[in-house]
Amino acid sequence: MERADGLARRDGGRGWAAWSGGRRVAAWNPGAEGPALSITKVLAALAAAKAAGEGWLSPGEKVAATIPEWKGDARKARVTVLMLLQQVAGLEAGVAALYRNPADKGRNAIALRAVDEPGSVFRYGPACWEVLAELMQRKLARRGESLEGFLHRAVMSPLGLGSPQWRSDGKGRFFLSTGAELSVAELGKLGRAVAGVLGGESAGGIDAGHFAAMTRTSAVNPMFGGGLWRNVHARKSGAVEIEVEDVLDPPRGPAFWKSACLSKKHPADLVALIGSSGRRVFIWPLQDRVVARLGVAATWKDRPFLDALA
Repeated sequence: MERADGLARRDGGRGWAAWSGGRRVAAWNPGAEGPALSITKVLAALAAAKAAGEGWLSPGEKVAATIPEWKGDARKARVTVLMLLQQVAGLEAGVAALYRNPADKGRNAIALRAVDEPGSVFRYGPACWEVLAELMQRKLARRGESLEGFLHRAVMSPLGLGSPQWRSDGKGRFFLSTGAELSVAELGKLGRAVAGVLGGESAGGIDAGHFAAMTRTSAVNPMFGGGLWRNVHARKSGAVEIEVEDVLDPPRGPAFWKSACLSKKHPADLVALIGSSGRRVFIWPLQDRVVARLGVAATWKDRPFLDALA
């Protein structure tokens, strides 16, 4: 823990903490808070699981059933909700269209081009998540609710998370690809909730089975699903440790992802929630261990930190 503490404080570190069996066993500045960036994607997956439990969203449904603008496009017409959560929908990444202060990110998201066949390429970026946000917003509007209200009612409040600041577009619509602001302590709460549902327990009214369905990985990238990065290949012959942030652009082929892992020194059940520049939550569901870290530096690397925790 001493070595991990030293590493966590470097490279723009703001705070970190570790929990075992629900008890905090190490911490430095756990009240530090800031943008969680792509860790927000996991909140979206939890929201999708809650929606499935309420009966108005399913992983296999076609996006075009709710977004009719897609019905005339042969590729987009085949995209499912699960493909969005796996980031294999075939859409261009959409960084410029979605992150340069859009007046209406939903409109921009559904207008993005389908550049690959659905299910064929893992392409990281905001596109899939903001299409999901638009889909959920339209469904919720029919039920007399907003996506923002649903996120707080169904996910944030039950899990004891705040995030009064959340990145939004010109219409005040929350981003699902990024945007939530959380403290180190709240990242720990999120990690422990994810550990629970991965272990088959309901957390905050979110059913473990629905969460498993919404976070299932794809054949294209068996490491990723619903914002969770999995260490599934750690014990595989020929496994290669990667720094996830370093290999997202340009897109890699399926052969790359089928041999990649987070750490060969950790068990295959290790899961990481990854936000840019050193925002991390590491989860060991079978050991009931969670480590959360906030920091801001492009120089952050996971491998030395994970080695210290091994």
